[in-house]
Amino acid sequence: MSAAPWHLPGFTELGELGTGSQGRVVLARHEAGGGQVAIKYLAPDLLGDTFARDTFRSEAALLTRVVDPNVARLYEYVETPRGAAIVLEAVPGGSLRELLDEGDGPMPVEAALATLKGSLLGLAAAHAAGVVHRDYKPANVLVQGDGRSKLIDFGIAVLAGQGGVGGTPPYMAPEQWSGRPASSATDIYAATCVFFECATGAQPYRGDTVESLRDQHATAPVPVHLVPEPLRPLVARGLAKTQTERFADARAFVAELEAAATSAYGPDWERRGVIALAGVAAVLATAVPIVSLGGAILAPAATSAGAGAGAGALTGAATGGAAAGNSSLALGQAAADAAGHAGTAASKGFLAKAGGAKGVAAIAGTGAAAAVAAGVLVWPSDPDVGGVNHGVLRASFSRPGVLLGQPHMPPSETPYMSLDITVRPARATPGTAVTVTTRFRARNPLGATWLPGGARRCFGEKSKRPDVRYSYGYTVGGDTESTLPKGKGIIGFYRASRANSRALPAGPTEHIVADSEITGAAQPYVASECAHMSRWTDTRTFPLPGRELLRPGAYLVTPAIPPRLSSIRRDGAEVAPEAVGAVTVGTLPTLTVLDG
Repeated sequence: MSAAPWHLPGFTELGELGTGSQGRVVLARHEAGGGQVAIKYLAPDLLGDTFARDTFRSEAALLTRVVDPNVARLYEYVETPRGAAIVLEAVPGGSLRELLDEGDGPMPVEAALATLKGSLLGLAAAHAAGVVHRDYKPANVLVQGDGRSKLIDFGIAVLAGQGGVGGTPPYMAPEQWSGRPASSATDIYAATCVFFECATGAQPYRGDTVESLRDQHATAPVPVHLVPEPLRPLVARGLAKTQTERFADARAFVAELEAAATSAYGPDWERRGVIALAGVAAVLATAVPIVSLGGAILAPAATSAGAGAGAGALTGAATGGAAAGNSSLALGQAAADAAGHAGTAASKGFLAKAGGAKGVAAIAGTGAAAAVAAGVLVWPSDPDVGGVNHGVLRASFSRPGVLLGQPHMPPSETPYMSLDITVRPARATPGTAVTVTTRFRARNPLGATWLPGGARRCFGEKSKRPDVRYSYGYTVGGDTESTLPKGKGIIGFYRASRANSRALPAGPTEHIVADSEITGAAQPYVASECAHMSRWTDTRTFPLPGRELLRPGAYLVTPAIPPRLSSIRRDGAEVAPEAVGAVTVGTLPTLTVLDG
């Protein structure tokens, strides 16, 4: 019979991220305050297993050596007679494995290069501390919402020079198969295997049996002909059969990578690669940070393509204005329509929010801020009330050139809108004060043209060139017939499906009017992006309704109804979603209504 789970003192658990044969992982917060952490518990049944306990302890000991932005950070290791736990940085995002599985074919080459560079920098930090990862693979690379990556799971890592058979067969270097000592070159081999998979859509060597894979890694020629020609020398050296033939260290590999990438794809290759990764990573964005347990990534994901139908209340919109030489961002259909036509007040740079889908002013240009005070009604909280839940929506286009009238515009340059949504508390009884916070970010190109091959030429925000004077707009959410008072906003509740509780919902929804406050609003034109980079935070508060509106159970919460692209416009005319490759991806936060 299994022992009862042990809980690390001093932490409040917010939810379970997953379980595996080695134990379980939970999302938690320290009782003294601070950010969220992931706690990895060794399974109670393994506490008496000397090898399992030593391996768990070794992972923590090796992680203490590695401190780098490209590696998930270790905060604490605790071991008692009742249990063992590793307290880790909680990294929101999706695994590279999921990203590859979701994709259709190879990544854009710039995205593959950006992934490799981030991983090599993380490996370089480990190698500098004398640690060899030994199990670098797509499942152990987390891609965050900004397109940056972090390395995780040092469960079978060793100090440089130690041997033993261990790893994941498709990515194991020849020396690993024979149990010879591991070195930094061992990880470089695995990283090159993963890069090959990102760039081509397939692993370098494939076999029906482990023996077949072993033989191919040991003796088969490196299939460099399958990768783009400028990158073949990198792959040939990274997959060399002997350690001495590979790069001397990970940083040397990075230097060669940067030189080759800049020569072949231009000086902004990394920026374009990170943007492309961020776009795909939004598909995998989860309501909880992701961690690894026994090699398995424990996280859900959801995707919704195209535009949704139905009525909604508060929406997000983004518009590239042409004649006024400005790009405007608005909340609400009416504002989006207004900002999309030149000569409105929005194009002059004022900032305001009236709250509803009608009478909403556009956000534009100046970077000034306006806020509306929101009343908060505090109600007594049930002891079971608490927790926090997150979600991310991202709207973008796989064919942005059609939207902007730029035939050579690559997908990585797409306009996008991102809503990072947090609900707290995540468990509540009727009458509890609930807060839904939405961090809004958007990128809307303006004043640029793209050459054959995808290179961008930026002529600036106020350019009068006819080939960069485009007008477009898009909306997440819908429209309503009513006008909300100033300082009010809509919150929608979709009953969560038991079959797929994280999927973006469709169909009927309940909604309420909440107090709303906009802070930190700005929309500067960033010359390096040749785009308006918009941002603000929308905080909505309300007492949770009773069972006359919301019966006990789980609900997906959204400030945009429906939570997907619902209107796309070019030069004031509606555009079919499929024509521009419109896609809305991500997840919504979950609020559990308790029986009060």
